[in-house]
Amino acid sequence: MDVPSCLSPSHNSLHASLSPHRAEPLLQGPFRSCLVRQSQRQSPKKRVVFADMKGLPLITVHNFSCDIQHSEKLPSSSSVQQLMPAGPTEVSSYTLGFSQPFLDYDRFNRCLETQKVCLERCDIRGLFLQGTVQVHNVGYEKIVVIRITFNAWTSFFDLPCVYMCHFFPGDTDIFSFQVELPSGPPGPDGTIQFCFYFQCAQQIYWDNNQGYNYSLKPSDCFPMNFVSEQISLSPL
Repeated sequence: MDVPSCLSPSHNSLHASLSPHRAEPLLQGPFRSCLVRQSQRQSPKKRVVFADMKGLPLITVHNFSCDIQHSEKLPSSSSVQQLMPAGPTEVSSYTLGFSQPFLDYDRFNRCLETQKVCLERCDIRGLFLQGTVQVHNVGYEKIVVIRITFNAWTSFFDLPCVYMCHFFPGDTDIFSFQVELPSGPPGPDGTIQFCFYFQCAQQIYWDNNQGYNYSLKPSDCFPMNFVSEQISLSPL
């Protein structure tokens, strides 16, 4: 059997491995797997060191407990009620002398379209007259004023209304007002009257309740003798 020249240096060993008279293996020594599982290295534990602004280590450690110790007892419900501010105890001697405009929706829209300004709703809470007014968005700069009298137009006051922001802009804007009413017994019917005017784009629009103005009347919660005395003493 001819052996190639490239295998000539190991001819004897190859011939010995192919001989049927020798049972010894070519490679001496124990067999080992080529995949050797190495033991996992234990990574050192991380250590966190806190430092101050200058880089120096902080050596003061404060331990806080989750248990909260209350040194004072909670106040009773009666003492809490005494600490709460008292609500308004004084009630106005007037009530509305007209129905809410927004209740008649069609009439309200017609007035708003014609006058460009219209009282939307009004209410008396405590000693305050408050409500909202709608105006047409005919220009950017708007002035809305409530004109009110407490003596049947012998004198009057002009008080500006406040613009109310809303998330859905449209063809109209809303303004609010709040006026303090006089305390004590009410005056004659029609003593307190008010109306609104809206100034925009060098134009002035009025809402005076179709020429009748909005008026307040004496409340039923006051005795009628107070009202009769005020009527007899009134010069009107």
